[in-house]
Amino acid sequence: MTTIRRTELIRPGMCGHNSLFAGQIGDWTWDAVAEACDTDVLRARDVSGAPTYLSFFYYRIRGSRRFHLRTPAFGDELHITTRLFGFGSESVLTLHRITRSAERAARPLEPEDFYAFADPDCLYVENFNRWVARGTPGTNSGLVRASPPDFRHRHLPELPARYSPRHAYDRARRALTFLDHDGDLLESELSVGYEVDPSRDLNGAGLLYFASYFSIVDFALLRLWRSLGRDDRSFLDRVVQDQQLCCLGNADAGQPLDAEVRHWRRPDGREAVDVVLRDRTAGRLLAVCSLQLEGEKDR
Repeated sequence: MTTIRRTELIRPGMCGHNSLFAGQIGDWTWDAVAEACDTDVLRARDVSGAPTYLSFFYYRIRGSRRFHLRTPAFGDELHITTRLFGFGSESVLTLHRITRSAERAARPLEPEDFYAFADPDCLYVENFNRWVARGTPGTNSGLVRASPPDFRHRHLPELPARYSPRHAYDRARRALTFLDHDGDLLESELSVGYEVDPSRDLNGAGLLYFASYFSIVDFALLRLWRSLGRDDRSFLDRVVQDQQLCCLGNADAGQPLDAEVRHWRRPDGREAVDVVLRDRTAGRLLAVCSLQLEGEKDR
């Protein structure tokens, strides 16, 4: 089974003006991989018996003003259609189509439909995950690929090459953006410092939690927002229509980071923001994120 359907009631710990819903979708990804690949994702071990983790390498969220990352609220019933695609023994791609309509959820989930992003009442989420383990005990800075031997993947269908996430994340690593900025106007730049918070940013394995990357990006985005003279109410009301994030490295508790922020005005009047996250001490590239937002006049 490579297509999985579920219905979820949104509770307080699953939504808000934060990264909770991104984290919840990540849990659904782990559930789907566990079910489709007969692997205990929560307690996976590599061939040496060391813990290995299904890390989030590339994460994309595409929505609309009618349904975006911060739309789900207490009591909403969501219908999630999930489909998995194979990328060998060390990686897996998961597509989620999320809607409040049971009728929409019943439709087949085909790549052509998913990547058209055509339905404004659906949220489209793409997760590309890699199995990783710590290369050196006691630090998160040298993660290595390490898949569990019982990870069953050969039955997963192949994604058509034109939709491969490699096109997106290779560009992000090379250009430090997912976007083509031809015709865009660079309006402002900002550097924001951040320290990995051991009380908030780490997961149960002691790694910098993938959803924390979203939180750190939002931390930097809020500083940009205020530097532009905008108030916090308008920040809470922002509509991010498309967000792409590539996690290229991890970090330890207390590690100082720098977020380089670039704010663009697009020809259609909408906004784009690139956030590049680095380890301040070593200059190591940790993440690249691009956001496409409605312009102020649209809000």
